Amino acid sequence: MAFVLTTALSYVTALVYRDIRIETIRGAFSIACGVVYALLGTIDYGQLRSRGGRKGTMVYLGVQAILVFGILYSARMVDETFLSIFSLVATIVTLLSRSASRVAVAVVYGLMLSLEIHFHGPQSILRWSIPMIPSFLFVVIFTRIAMREKEARARAEALAIELEQMAVLQERNRLAREIHDGLGHYLTAIHVQLEGARAVHESDSGRALDAVAQAQRLAREALQEVRRSVGALKADGTTTLSQHLRELASATDGWGANVSLEVLGSERILPVDTTHALFRMAQEGLTNVRKHAQAQNAVLSVDFRHPERVIVSVVDDGRGTQIAAEGHGLKGLRQRLDEFGGFVSAANLPKGGFCLKAEIPS
Repeated sequence: MAFVLTTALSYVTALVYRDIRIETIRGAFSIACGVVYALLGTIDYGQLRSRGGRKGTMVYLGVQAILVFGILYSARMVDETFLSIFSLVATIVTLLSRSASRVAVAVVYGLMLSLEIHFHGPQSILRWSIPMIPSFLFVVIFTRIAMREKEARARAEALAIELEQMAVLQERNRLAREIHDGLGHYLTAIHVQLEGARAVHESDSGRALDAVAQAQRLAREALQEVRRSVGALKADGTTTLSQHLRELASATDGWGANVSLEVLGSERILPVDTTHALFRMAQEGLTNVRKHAQAQNAVLSVDFRHPERVIVSVVDDGRGTQIAAEGHGLKGLRQRLDEFGGFVSAANLPKGGFCLKAEIPS
């Protein structure tokens, strides 16, 4: 648009002052060159570079240079037509590299100076150069500034898209952790109860029904867990961490190991997100006890004795683990606690068993 407006302005001014007479052959030729020059100036430069390549770019600039010098020659270098040359200079700076554009702009300036000498004699060199040199420099500098601003805007838009994609990926990872840490725990417990019911339903129907009832209760709790997750995993803050852990220990007790809760120190109110992260750690630990430990007893403890941190651990008397690589659950716990500046440790105990411990600032 700027290309067309600049060219149109040069012609309107020349026509108003009768420096170009459209009724003459020379004037009509100048107008025709200007129309084609302006139409070619509306080409998308980005498309030209990508589709035409270097050869296409050079052909385009060559045609435009011929047209603009046709304009200037047919108009006998009248002052108003000088404006059209600046559109070509801006196009050169936009399409060519810095070094190539310097050479091309110098060539354009030299050709214009030759036309000026041809029509007005050598004595016009100084008069013509005084306004033209600063004008050329201004167009070159302004075009480069505009190009940098456009590139910066494109980078900012690309960065915004990348950040949005990262946010989506982070949210997906968070939901994956919630599904694994929450529903995974309950589904494991339900599976154990139903497996037990199936094993004893012929010999002891009462125990089988008790196991089914327990599985039904766990299914209700799993549904409540889904509702809490859908509600952005936010609680009202009225339930303490020890209360959450006591309910967890009670629901877990008897489906693989006897679970007891130990509270050390005086409990203090924690932020909801911190409580939730520690609860998930304990939940994952007890799920792993059931899946891998073959333990008889497990102790779930929460330690408030340190004023600047809270420690939650799950210790069992099982066989430990021989798995060298971390599973999805432990990786998810590490990622979860990293968000709060905490950390997770997991190791076999010297006397047998396994300890999963999480420490988080409070």
